[in-house]
Amino acid sequence: MLGLNRLSIQSKLILLLLAVTLGSIATVAWIGYQSASKALKDSAYNQLQGIRVAKTDALKAMLEAIRDQAISFSDSQACLTGMVALRAAYKELQTTAKLDAAQQKALEDFYAKTFIPGLDKMVEGTPQVSQYMPTNPVEAYLQYHYIAANPGQYLKKQEMDVAPGDKSSYSAAHQKFHKLFARAATVFGYEDVMLIDAETLEVIYSFQKSTDFATNLETGPYSNSNLAEAMRRLRKTRDVDDFKVVDFEPYRPNWGAPMGFVASPIFDGPRMIGLLALQFPIENFNRITTGNYNWKAEGLGDTGECYLVGPDKTMRSRSRFMYENPKGFVAEMRQRGIPRAAMDQVERQGNVLNAMPVNTPSAERALQGQDGIDIITDYRGEEVLSAYGHLDLNSLRWAVITEIDTAEAFRPVKEFGRKALITGVGMALLASLLALVSSNYLVKPLKQLEEGARRLGAGETGVKVRVKSKDEFGQLARVFNEMAENLTQQKAELEEKGRENLELLLNILPASAVAQRMEGDQKATKQFADVTVVFAEFTGLEELDKSLGERKSLSLLSDLVAACDEAAEKAGVEKVRTVGASYLGVCGLSISRPDHSARVMQFARDLVRLTETFNREHKTFLTLAIGINSGPVVGGVVGRQKFLYDLWGDTVTIASRLANGQSNVVLVTKPVHDRLGDLHPFGPQQEIEIRGKGRVQFWKLEVG
Repeated sequence: MLGLNRLSIQSKLILLLLAVTLGSIATVAWIGYQSASKALKDSAYNQLQGIRVAKTDALKAMLEAIRDQAISFSDSQACLTGMVALRAAYKELQTTAKLDAAQQKALEDFYAKTFIPGLDKMVEGTPQVSQYMPTNPVEAYLQYHYIAANPGQYLKKQEMDVAPGDKSSYSAAHQKFHKLFARAATVFGYEDVMLIDAETLEVIYSFQKSTDFATNLETGPYSNSNLAEAMRRLRKTRDVDDFKVVDFEPYRPNWGAPMGFVASPIFDGPRMIGLLALQFPIENFNRITTGNYNWKAEGLGDTGECYLVGPDKTMRSRSRFMYENPKGFVAEMRQRGIPRAAMDQVERQGNVLNAMPVNTPSAERALQGQDGIDIITDYRGEEVLSAYGHLDLNSLRWAVITEIDTAEAFRPVKEFGRKALITGVGMALLASLLALVSSNYLVKPLKQLEEGARRLGAGETGVKVRVKSKDEFGQLARVFNEMAENLTQQKAELEEKGRENLELLLNILPASAVAQRMEGDQKATKQFADVTVVFAEFTGLEELDKSLGERKSLSLLSDLVAACDEAAEKAGVEKVRTVGASYLGVCGLSISRPDHSARVMQFARDLVRLTETFNREHKTFLTLAIGINSGPVVGGVVGRQKFLYDLWGDTVTIASRLANGQSNVVLVTKPVHDRLGDLHPFGPQQEIEIRGKGRVQFWKLEVG
């Protein structure tokens, strides 16, 4: 090695190139193949697992959104009012409902000529009219007027607000609330919105008007459905925010189409009076699992797919192979010995939902709560790379499985091996030739240094020139690398200082004010056209000073303010300032939020709850008064060396005046009430005299 270092650069290059032999090239090629093969396999595993995790997160987010919608809707005043009115009208029909012979005949014709033929095409066996025909007068009365006499097609009968032949009080209640429930169904994409009597489990209202309308889920023809079982469990709850997610099943009122439900109780004060059930189609989940039926665009190639498996080990989403070639898929599955009854059902309904069995190790492990990736034989009998996991919400568990044929998944490994062999042979031949013309590579280190200098000058960090020789070029490269490393370190330190300064500034000022100051506006004064301001006033802190001492009470106050800050961040509310026992926050300032009033109301409720929690934990007696107002404000920085951010305007003044010491109440102005009046049980309109502002209307919300 010492002798080599004395040679010229050109001589070194010629000798090194001539020393490359066929054996060394073969060794390098083999090592490269092994490393690349492992990397490609790991990439296939990671890609498939990543797709599975992403789709699981998306599916869970959809289920949680459906759950939240059900809980919020069932807790709304509109839902409660509709339940009370429709329930009373339904009970009144028990003494007045009656059909004449012609009407009874029309109802029987509907079942015999419309419902039963449609159901017979989709289910196993032969359904009979007598199995589904209404047996009590109320059920028959409502199904005749709102289904049999409804001119709309079956499963599209929701357009009729008023049944012309129904002169009962139920008709008036239906006309009043049907549009409200229709809007909810349309906006959130639900097939049906049902109100169910909690005592009797009678379906007293249905938006869609399918044959489950007016039936009894305890004793009627659909009492053995997943929906009925969930309603029987849910009516035992005492929690207003309880819910049940009902697994997809071939739902007979929808002619056997797979349907799922989410349900939540309806309380009138402390008493449960009803159950809200929202019916959603499985197609919403298919769009996620199939990538909107574009598997290849999601990186699943020609044979990859993602699907769901239910507790009964049948599919809860579409199969790619059934979707792309229905007849070929059914024929192949029959040939591979899939049970005939299952394939008959698949063929009848035109998809695999709730019918195609998936008895694979991946499904078994996922339904047991495990996740992982393995090579298995899938439900088609093909060897696949399978990533599996589970999706849980409430008592519902699905297996989420993402698979691709191993032949396709590992095809890049085989292609790389072939290319590596060809390349190795070529390099062996080329090495001999390059030894004769190696002098052309003399300038290579110089080019490396030139490229490194160019990248460094362009601002790129982490630039390093790799020259291992100990000659002049090697020394120059080491000096260059040290210089580049020092510059990178200095740049990193400057960026870290900048981040620290920005974080400190963001802790003092809103993001919008920080942006203005960075643009040169030191006062950061700006007018905001429409925000919601909350002013909270804590009382009882003086007693803390007397009983605990100033140091202890100050520590508790700090904990309380920190809890308020966490609640504000969660709700998307920006803290403006705290002075003594008051807390000023705003929503819609730095980030435009269409629902800023709703977010502030949620924050106000959270403040009351955390104050109650604080009192229980610390045995204190703090109370809280909250004022909320919406409108324009002006915000800006006050001070130069020691500064803070503040808001001005009538909107802030009125909010602060409303926080007048009433315990555990939220007082809101007319702009806030106009936006949230339908969502919260506000008290009657009141007025208050505010100096300089005249008489201001406000509404009270008891939250304690």
